[in-house]
Amino acid sequence: MGNSLLSQQVELYMQWRKELFRQLSRYRKWLEESRLETSEVEAQLDEAVEVLKKDQIRLAFVGEFSRGKTELINALFFAHYGMKVLPSGGGRTTMCPTELYYDGQSKGSHIRLLPIETRMGGSSLTSFKKIPDHWIYVPLDPDNPDTLKRAFSEIAAVKAVKEEDAAAMGFQINILERHEEDNHKVYVPAWRHAMISFDHPLLRQGLVIMDTPGLNALGCEPELTFSLLPEAHAICFLLSASTGVSGTDLDIWNRHIRDLSLQESTGVYAILNKIDSLWDELESPAYNKEMIRQMQNQCARLLSIAPDEIVPVSAKEALVAKADKDTDRLEQSNLPALEKLLSEDITRRKELILKNKVVKDALTMLHGSRKMLKRRRENLLEQIEVLETSAEDRKQKLEQLESQTKTEQAFYHKKLIMLKTSRKVIERDGAEVLASIDPKNIEQHRQKAGQALTSSWTIVGMNNAIDVFFTHLIGDIEAMEKQQQEIQDSVAEIYSQYEREQGLAPIDYPRLEVSPYITRLNDLRNKSGSFRRNLKKLLTEQKSTSKRFFLTIANEAANIYLELRKETKHWLNNVLLPIYQNTQKTKYLLDEQVLRLKSLANETEDVERKASDLDDLVHEIDIQLEQADDIISQLRKPAPSETTRKSMMFSATGS
Repeated sequence: MGNSLLSQQVELYMQWRKELFRQLSRYRKWLEESRLETSEVEAQLDEAVEVLKKDQIRLAFVGEFSRGKTELINALFFAHYGMKVLPSGGGRTTMCPTELYYDGQSKGSHIRLLPIETRMGGSSLTSFKKIPDHWIYVPLDPDNPDTLKRAFSEIAAVKAVKEEDAAAMGFQINILERHEEDNHKVYVPAWRHAMISFDHPLLRQGLVIMDTPGLNALGCEPELTFSLLPEAHAICFLLSASTGVSGTDLDIWNRHIRDLSLQESTGVYAILNKIDSLWDELESPAYNKEMIRQMQNQCARLLSIAPDEIVPVSAKEALVAKADKDTDRLEQSNLPALEKLLSEDITRRKELILKNKVVKDALTMLHGSRKMLKRRRENLLEQIEVLETSAEDRKQKLEQLESQTKTEQAFYHKKLIMLKTSRKVIERDGAEVLASIDPKNIEQHRQKAGQALTSSWTIVGMNNAIDVFFTHLIGDIEAMEKQQQEIQDSVAEIYSQYEREQGLAPIDYPRLEVSPYITRLNDLRNKSGSFRRNLKKLLTEQKSTSKRFFLTIANEAANIYLELRKETKHWLNNVLLPIYQNTQKTKYLLDEQVLRLKSLANETEDVERKASDLDDLVHEIDIQLEQADDIISQLRKPAPSETTRKSMMFSATGS
């Protein structure tokens, strides 16, 4: 049956990403050969390459237990084994959050398991990921499905602990299963988190899959809600056709998922799994479709979304169909429709991110470099034209051309000094801007909030401490924004003057938008408030969970704060870069031309040989311009999802 649509589209996306990397490498080499490289352009290229290297596609599966999350993952990615590789079945099979990825630096496939006891402290998952000693390492043999299945089953392991220990770990005792012999003990997941490095083609390409347990895990591990899920590029929220939207389903949707659908970078998909439970073999296919349609309408009404936003599927039937290579059964499971939706939407969102972060900047740099090269070519043609005149005219024209060039050279030399001075002023004022959002400020705000929490482990105390924490962070950013705006105004004047002197149209220079960061902090504050209200009993009774909750909120807020600082620093370094580079390169070309004109004025050298040498240089530049045009053409090529859409439109038109 071949690779799934999702596999094919992700693979095409990864190939497109590799091609971007190759074109950036070509551009770097082209700059060296054209003698147009600068440290500033090199730095921009390094940033673009780093974005490509770190690029991943993160796909998360969320829902209450027994909704078929793990079975759907098996159907989508591991059906070629002909068995359920990841543990799935009745009851709570995924007991801890699980990430599947490929670690290229590891010696082989493996599972890393974080013991549940690490919840007893206040440390975050992120901090534990940096400390390998706390994890249990289990090697995997990807060529042996049976050993894989046994190893993966460890994810579903549970252990019996005392009630007070379970409470200290953040669990709600009333929803845990009791020990058969000791009524004072309850069963909890054996592991807090699982990291599975697996040599799968899609994982090797950069796909990361997250499988989550039910509502209790999201409540007890705030980092899932405030960090790991928001980082996902696609979230599959699973419902069961046999139960519809339960109270806990609706709770997860409203508290953890719905708002994420508003993010441009995140796709959220409501998936109605187990539609085979609605099939009645004694009824017609039309009747069964109508039953599924009614369940879609009912679920959509409760989730407040459109019915066609809910995708019906049977992961169980799809897994069997793929194992048996039964095309008809696979179509009936509707998995191909889900794969098509995921493949098109996820890659479209990812392509948009790379286009904005990599392609746009690369094309801007390339057009600037190409413009400089064309000017060098025009200078050479002008010199060739002078050489083709009579000896008497040639001398006069060379003197005029040299005088004109030296005048331009002096102008750009002066302009370069002024721009260097302006950059130093921006650097000086920028230091004050960065001081307003210094990392030390975050730590001070965090310590004050922590002290306030320690003195009052109550909902009121937590609310006040967190609200004050956010108020301080936003206050820092608002103060920084006022200072940054003053620099922005002076930069606008510098560009305006440059445009007037050069007779240029307005130049699109870098701008910094601060307000989105304030919005993100306010959204996080509001989301944490909702989270606190829903977990009132849990937070007031269990200090370890409260500490972990505050630590997660503080870390996420700090990440936004530091992200703004990083972007501000980047903006300060690059805000004058377009005109600075243009001036620097133009000055370099004029220096080059003055030297060449002096050489042309030397009567002892052969004029024909000089003209021939200049012709060779023009030819060399023509080749370099062709290469630049080809790189630009390659970067402008439609991304895979655009090609797919155009192909579908053409097919529809043709039919």
